[in-house]
Amino acid sequence: MARPVSWLPRLPALLRSVSESVRSHYASGEIERLFEIQPRSAQMLMNLLPTVRVGKSLLVEREALAGFLGRLVEAGDPAAELKSIRAQGKPPAVRRKLRDLVPRDVDAGLTGLPANVALEPGSLTVRFADIEELALALWRLAALLQEDLEGFAARYEPVREVNVRETAEDEEERAHAAFLREWLASQ
Repeated sequence: MARPVSWLPRLPALLRSVSESVRSHYASGEIERLFEIQPRSAQMLMNLLPTVRVGKSLLVEREALAGFLGRLVEAGDPAAELKSIRAQGKPPAVRRKLRDLVPRDVDAGLTGLPANVALEPGSLTVRFADIEELALALWRLAALLQEDLEGFAARYEPVREVNVRETAEDEEERAHAAFLREWLASQ
């Protein structure tokens, strides 16, 4: 007996995620993360969908993936519908030229943040009505930090006041540590 498909219970959430995405295409790695499956399972899933070849990579159009998920959501028995799709075999590859490619869901700039997130140096405010809205805001913030941590820190990290006395003490400690390292190395 075959194992049950792990992502079938999450079909509505997957469809909503793909439908609301600004991404134009999904590669195998994105399919793995989205469906929370292993690489081989992602390849098997991509074999059920029309793909576009870009260099050595195969990509699935967002519309094709959304249509596939929509078909499963509308089916009375998603597992049986998936089985019938598998029985139909691999669909033909897309032959038209790739006109645009949006490889990421989140813009790394400040415009990538939702309206309910307010940022200023040293302060982050998130307003939310439900936990899903909070999770989306925090996910977008995490993606922004992953993309451009240094730029984010330069814009929003609070400016520390420099204490001249502490700076002089720090330099003196560094000089003592350097002297001790040299002395130990000569021994």
